[in-house]
Amino acid sequence: MKKKRRILIGIILLVVIVVGIIIISSIKSKQDEQKHRLQIFYDNISGKDTYLFTARQNDQNKTIIGKKGDKTVIDNYSTDSHTTTIVENEKTTYILHDRKEYYIYNQNNIEQNILTEWFQEVLNKEYTTGEEKVNGKKYSYEEYPGSTMFMKSNMLDIDEATIKTRFYFDKKDNLVYIKTLYGDNNEELLKIEISNEVDDSIFGIPSDYAEN
Repeated sequence: MKKKRRILIGIILLVVIVVGIIIISSIKSKQDEQKHRLQIFYDNISGKDTYLFTARQNDQNKTIIGKKGDKTVIDNYSTDSHTTTIVENEKTTYILHDRKEYYIYNQNNIEQNILTEWFQEVLNKEYTTGEEKVNGKKYSYEEYPGSTMFMKSNMLDIDEATIKTRFYFDKKDNLVYIKTLYGDNNEELLKIEISNEVDDSIFGIPSDYAEN
């Protein structure tokens, strides 16, 4: 009799544990649902001290932001130029690759968390959601008003009130594209790639470059 009672108590305890796990999982799921996808992305990347973020318009026009500990690099490529800004502690190095020159400043005018600052600019704004095909594949997106941080175009002739930014996510909630819409049916699309591996070489200065 006592043996049966112990078995029954064990079964009850097991049921209680399973139900508890289901309830906790349900609560966590609801909490995650309350966060929009861009917020989840932001929380994820802001919690890392090492990442490589690439926003690519094409092979000639792209921006690469790398962070590793207290070092940050901003690599800008365009059809006309290639520049690199390296921030480490209180020192900023600016490299002009086309001229093979670099400048060192004993001050930090660039925010080391510049990438998260870009996303933070739109996080608290009202947004809409939708779906759209990009390069033949359907993605969910969140659209926010304003923000020029992801634009390559010159802003002088653009009415800021017309600007909207769409962040596209795949089924795993990975950020895969950013589209900026502005003016009369104008748009810029960036393909996004994110890696947790950062090669130390991206923080270096080529040996044949001259300091100015």
